[in-house]
Amino acid sequence: MLPEHLIILGGSYIGCELGQIFWRLGCAVTIIETSPTIVSREDADVSERLTAMLQDEGVRIVCDAKVRRDSGHSGREITVDVETSGTPSALSFRGTHLMVATGRRPNTDSLALQTVGVALDAQGYVTVNGTLETNVPGIWALGDVNRRGAFTHTSYQDHEIVLANRRGGARGVDGRIATYALFTDPPIGRVGINETQARKMMSEGRRFLHVTHEMRRVSRAKEESETVGVIKVLVDAGTDRFVSATIFGIGGDEIVQIISAMMAADAPYQVLRDYLPVHPTVTEFFPTILGKLAPLV
Repeated sequence: MLPEHLIILGGSYIGCELGQIFWRLGCAVTIIETSPTIVSREDADVSERLTAMLQDEGVRIVCDAKVRRDSGHSGREITVDVETSGTPSALSFRGTHLMVATGRRPNTDSLALQTVGVALDAQGYVTVNGTLETNVPGIWALGDVNRRGAFTHTSYQDHEIVLANRRGGARGVDGRIATYALFTDPPIGRVGINETQARKMMSEGRRFLHVTHEMRRVSRAKEESETVGVIKVLVDAGTDRFVSATIFGIGGDEIVQIISAMMAADAPYQVLRDYLPVHPTVTEFFPTILGKLAPLV
């Protein structure tokens, strides 16, 4: 049986993905997030666009909230009271089910790693070197527990790296370019730093080129009636190398990997600006988009 009203604590990737899914299955959904925006890892403008998209569908979103009390179940009802900076008194949300999506922590405390001397950091993650080996020779740590990435694809590559090295190779995770996606519909694909981080780096002398292109101006998106979203690209002004991309919109989870591959190849952005794309696709707009790069100020 589907929840009548699902309350989700946590407005990051899992909360937003499952919130949209349950809404589309026919449930009322309320997402409660403690940060000022949902998916706070992204730039504020991207978070605002995602918020608007989910709210337009009907998902209720409450940000900058502090859970004051979770009253628990009372018959078929669960009550969550929260305080927000915009309201003088607590807000009360009543639902039928509660999902807690406020983050994860490693369960290394159940592994008895101290018996073999494997070192952990202050948060309980297993410390590893660039080849994923722990401080104990012959013991490696793969996946979320090693703080080298918390995604299925980084975990999978971890095993490829360890296996390759055991067979005489020389692979490592230092310098790995992590690409990830938020699987809402449409998705957000991102690689590298965000614009907020880039602006902080500018105080240290770094200079960047940037461009923003609305998805509603992409012909393939219009043909598919999927015009929600934006494409954002950042380039290092001194080296002409990509430093990041955010693709929010149709195919964003796939398209962002083009920038990721360019970064892995250490190729200048002009390669992608001057290549011959396929029409009609979202990717065909990269030459147009990159031709509009301008200094980030």
